[in-house]
Amino acid sequence: MINGKKIVGVVTEFNPFHDGHAFFLQEIRKKYAADYIVAVMSGDFVQRGEPAFFSKFERGREAIKKGVDLLVQLPVIFSLSGSRDFAYGSIKLLHELGFVDQIVFGSESGNLQRLKEITSFLQKEEENPDFQKTFRSYLAEGFSYPAARDKAIQSYFPDSILPNDNLGISYLRAIDTIHTKMEIGVISRDKNFSSAHSLREKYREENQLLYADIDRVKDYLFFRIMELERDEISLSTFQDVHPELAERIVDFMKDIEKKQLDLRELIKDLKGKNHTYSRISRALMHILLNIRKEDIQELKEKPYPYFRILGCSSKGEDLLSFLPKNSIMRLGQYLKENQELMQNRSLKIDLFAGRIFQSIYPKTKDEFREFFIKI
Repeated sequence: MINGKKIVGVVTEFNPFHDGHAFFLQEIRKKYAADYIVAVMSGDFVQRGEPAFFSKFERGREAIKKGVDLLVQLPVIFSLSGSRDFAYGSIKLLHELGFVDQIVFGSESGNLQRLKEITSFLQKEEENPDFQKTFRSYLAEGFSYPAARDKAIQSYFPDSILPNDNLGISYLRAIDTIHTKMEIGVISRDKNFSSAHSLREKYREENQLLYADIDRVKDYLFFRIMELERDEISLSTFQDVHPELAERIVDFMKDIEKKQLDLRELIKDLKGKNHTYSRISRALMHILLNIRKEDIQELKEKPYPYFRILGCSSKGEDLLSFLPKNSIMRLGQYLKENQELMQNRSLKIDLFAGRIFQSIYPKTKDEFREFFIKI
């Protein structure tokens, strides 16, 4: 707490911000008596493995108007990761801010005890021969790796584990690993609100040129892969790119017909039985942004080298003086005064991701002139 006030942390993408998010923030105020809400938000690229639909400033402005008091950007190394590392990086950031009392996440089931039980089970799944046998039996039946694993878990915990609950389990695993003292809470998801996915699809149909589309990075990606091939750098050095996938990507590059596809269609063709669309898309974005396997491990093991503060509410100004000293509120000025931070690998990747985003989304601001949202 700060001055006796309770601070609740949330992990978000707001991609885009919608009424369900506003409801979530309102419920946190009511159910957990939050005086301040601190949100960790994906910036220019999101966990699905795509550029964010709208700029972080547009999404952030809506979030602050509707209830967020302090908005912190999640480094792209984590925002482009699978659920385990995405959750770990987010919880680590909230923990290292040093003043967050509780983490609250959305949940389809609203059953925190069940999620804790599943988390405890999964922490020891590799030591459970019966689970491994059940899992392998589903693989043998032809189920994909993710589907076989989900069905194996359901044999111990009936009912499906839906997306928000699945991400919640990743948060709980991260909390166990980090040994944070932050409390945990859940808000049941109201299904009457449209999902971010359905809103994106609707917007694509109605406004073809006003959002950041993954297909616009296709030429950058192809040039990057050709450059790596020229320099004899294996694609498997990048995060999420296993050797088999690396070979398939190289083969696709040689196929003239494949190269004519929309990038989404190309990802669908690359997607094998054992890997989801998002996993393949993230792998390609890791190649594009030069995110290597060791980058994520280093950022997990060391304290956060910086905290990028995107904005705050008038009430949230109370928190600014309590932020860690390496917090960045106005990027250009901060970097002028801290030139050594420019050599930090995570920040360099963030800056490059921002430049890529700017080039495919003309409404966004230049990276070194980013502003601080204050409402």
